[in-house]
Amino acid sequence: MSRLLKFLDAHISFRMLLWLVPCVLAVHNFEEALTMPAWVPENLSSIRQMMPFHLTVRFSSAQLLMSLLLATVVPFLVTIFCANGGRGSFRIDLLFILQSIVFLNIFIPHIGVSVLLFRYNPGVITAVALNFPFSLYFFRRVLKEEYLDWKKLKMIFAVSLFLYVPAAALLHYIGQFIARIFFT
Repeated sequence: MSRLLKFLDAHISFRMLLWLVPCVLAVHNFEEALTMPAWVPENLSSIRQMMPFHLTVRFSSAQLLMSLLLATVVPFLVTIFCANGGRGSFRIDLLFILQSIVFLNIFIPHIGVSVLLFRYNPGVITAVALNFPFSLYFFRRVLKEEYLDWKKLKMIFAVSLFLYVPAAALLHYIGQFIARIFFT
């Protein structure tokens, strides 16, 4: 493993690593786009039954695809804005927050839903096989290259926990708005 990490460190610049954030997420979102429109109608009632609260959100294929498009484009825009940020800058921290939200997304909903339903859910393959190892490598590099220390990394994750649900809801409702305008 240490050989692989040394190889990656030697061949992936930090700037390239930052650009991998939206690229890896785009691959993940592509898996979701291929599978989610058919999966959600078949499984939404099961998910609603397991929720500890009443889930009233509605989903359509157009809304799901528009939300996924936004969830792909926005990280590229964030990276354009943030990739030139220096150590300790607010801009670079935004990109770290974005990646920590992606990391949280691996567990809730992907692994969590797969475990609860005991079946595949859209995005779980790339979440586990791609996003998880990339996130571990990403944050290892961030710490190694002293862009963050452990204290600030914990703060980044705390902010991400706070932003995760509102960001997901915002993507959902903007996707729904766009779908209504263009597809109904």
